Amino acid sequence: MTPPDEAGAAFAPLALDALAMLERKIITREFAPGTRLIEADLCEFYKISRTPLREALRLLEANGLVTRRPRFGVHVAPMTVENLDHIYSCRVPLEALAAGAVAGASARTATVARLADCLQRMEDAQAQHDLAAGFQANVELTGILHRESGNPVLAALLAQLDKPALRYRHWAYMEHQKMLPLAIRSNRQMLAAIRAGDPVRAEAVVRDLVVRAWAMTRKAFLARPDPSDPPARLQLHEGAPKRGPGRPRATPI
Repeated sequence: MTPPDEAGAAFAPLALDALAMLERKIITREFAPGTRLIEADLCEFYKISRTPLREALRLLEANGLVTRRPRFGVHVAPMTVENLDHIYSCRVPLEALAAGAVAGASARTATVARLADCLQRMEDAQAQHDLAAGFQANVELTGILHRESGNPVLAALLAQLDKPALRYRHWAYMEHQKMLPLAIRSNRQMLAAIRAGDPVRAEAVVRDLVVRAWAMTRKAFLARPDPSDPPARLQLHEGAPKRGPGRPRATPI
């Protein structure tokens, strides 16, 4: 038998790999809200055992990305206006606090450089009409703010909000053409406040940005007959063929 410490070391990377793959599919709605995730098919497709897959699903459930019900299995969590409101009402003060904390830090030169790099990538993505790249650069920018806030309690609260919020943030970037320009303008102002060491201004800019993004997302979300409509056909793997032997099921309910 493998010693417990070695078993854990071998198991953890597999669970984290599965978690990353499934998170990406859920956040980008390749696995649409309501999709049933079949353990046996996922294991076969990703070539992993049930133990790391179940650990990944447990973590997804803890992050609010999937739901589990006895006899009904595991499904991708729904996207609703109510959930959007719950998430963003928390994000408004917490994201502002993170920006203010970074602006108030005495050693922030390296952080400013990393934020500026993300902002430049957002601007490049806008010029190339690449919404996905703009979204990814913005995700990295907010992640830097969270990690560099210097407040572990604040960082933990934001981490808990991060994954469920990403589904709505991705949806907004893909559906609302004004979201990326808004993020670029506001983050440019935020970066100037951080460079100047002005926490009050940094907090105000980010609070306004998240409130406006919330309103834009909410309006666009309500304008759709079913805002959580799945893509035309779900795929577990980009470019994968239609289901055949061993093809995992991702069944909308």
